[in-house]
Amino acid sequence: MYVKCGRFDLAQNVFNVSERDQVSYNTLIVGYSENPLCSEALDLFLDMRSVGIEYDVVSIVGALSACGNLSALKQGKEIHCLSMRKLFDTHLFVANSLIDLYTKCGRIALGKKIFDRISNKDVASWNAMILGYGMQGELEAAINLFDLMKDEGLEYDHVSYIAVLSACSHAGLVERGKRYFDQMLAQNIRPTQMHYACMVDLLGRAGLMTEAAELVRSMPFEADSNVWGALLGACRIHGNIELAQLAAEHLFKLKPGHCGYYILLSNMYAEVGRWNEADKVRALMKSRKVKKNPGCSWVQIGNKLRAFLVGEGSQGSELELCYDELVKGERMSSAYLSWPQT
Repeated sequence: MYVKCGRFDLAQNVFNVSERDQVSYNTLIVGYSENPLCSEALDLFLDMRSVGIEYDVVSIVGALSACGNLSALKQGKEIHCLSMRKLFDTHLFVANSLIDLYTKCGRIALGKKIFDRISNKDVASWNAMILGYGMQGELEAAINLFDLMKDEGLEYDHVSYIAVLSACSHAGLVERGKRYFDQMLAQNIRPTQMHYACMVDLLGRAGLMTEAAELVRSMPFEADSNVWGALLGACRIHGNIELAQLAAEHLFKLKPGHCGYYILLSNMYAEVGRWNEADKVRALMKSRKVKKNPGCSWVQIGNKLRAFLVGEGSQGSELELCYDELVKGERMSSAYLSWPQT
């Protein structure tokens, strides 16, 4: 209950004071893996084995999902090997999670191998592969796979259309995207915010700003931040200040703490020399105490990931070890580059 309500602190408190079993571990692992707490999901996955509780399919799926969201390829491969030893890798849910893992980590060929080996592919299998091709920029492959899916006798669902509309948007296939959207309506699939966001992005990228704005106005429900964000991004590409103002006003209300929207609008004003408006946006951002998130990188040592924020200094033995390893790597690269090549 607490996990589904997003109160992971309370869920963890109950977990800490309760007798733990496979179900309680799985509930938290899956819950954490579907939110920005994927590292905690992997910590629980390791702890589960250390206290003598066996993994099942749900445990494996949750851990693989966390690895995919973190792009933690090494840990994902280790869990893949574990699933093979336990003969879970042939389970459809596990196979679909493996496709998701490898495509998110940029290993699209590995994802395709697993996809091809699944004898009982379901809609989720196809969706994972289509989304994977789209994420890796192989747009033609994504669209072709979508069309092939129908030839295999499978019915599309709402995720299938999100995947193909996103691919059409990035490929600039406006008419084809419109056709898929109409096909979805004919299939009696009710469009969600994400479907409209994809269509606004499709039209906006193609420069059809009036049509994109009209689509937002004609939506049967209030547009969310995904839709207005897509419109604002299109305005940035084509320099439509007036429409950008409208989109930004809604975004400032829907997500007042999101720094990107303020910065984007301010930069648009600055590019056309409207400095007063740019300063006003920056002042609004400051008054709301909205700060730009610092850049972040990470390195892996053993089984631990250590994140580094911009400007962070070396403090503590773990950080010192990370910097030592980085410096060592730079020296090896320098030595190799300076060595006479034959």
